Amino acid sequence: MAKEIYNFRVLIDTPDEEDVFRDIAIESDAPFEHLHLAIQDAFGFDNSQMASFYLADELWDRGQEIALMDVSTGNDPVLSMATTPIKQCINDEQKRALYVFDFLLMWTFFVELIGTSNGDDKLEYPMLLMEFGEAPNQYSKQAEDLFGAMNAELDPNAEPPTEDDDDLDDFDSFYS
Repeated sequence: MAKEIYNFRVLIDTPDEEDVFRDIAIESDAPFEHLHLAIQDAFGFDNSQMASFYLADELWDRGQEIALMDVSTGNDPVLSMATTPIKQCINDEQKRALYVFDFLLMWTFFVELIGTSNGDDKLEYPMLLMEFGEAPNQYSKQAEDLFGAMNAELDPNAEPPTEDDDDLDDFDSFYS
């Protein structure tokens, strides 16, 4: 019996907004961890950082998380990439997921099911079907400035903003 194969288009959100994507074929019953590794491989990233998949709607809003590591808390279990088959969450009705890699650099990938087929027993999956664009270097992106506002230095020569200031630039210059 032939295996059911999912064909995914995986588009990376690059800082320069160029279209860069990969099409990946993978067995529908493979765990999300295999898709995680296939994406890493297809874009030339290493597997050194945390990652999660998030089911997404047609507007790419985040839904249920499928995490690389167990991050469950109390009564809120989170699905695991290692044990959750792709077909459990991705199907004809639910075709999209966001894949976030490296929570400091926040690489975001848009993952969409673009087709299904019967697999060939002579082929190994996952399989890279197509590459478009040059993938960015994993370390080329700047870290999100999580603590910038807390660590901003005050300009001693700037006048503090007042409540009736309409110009937010005064506020920005005071706190930069």
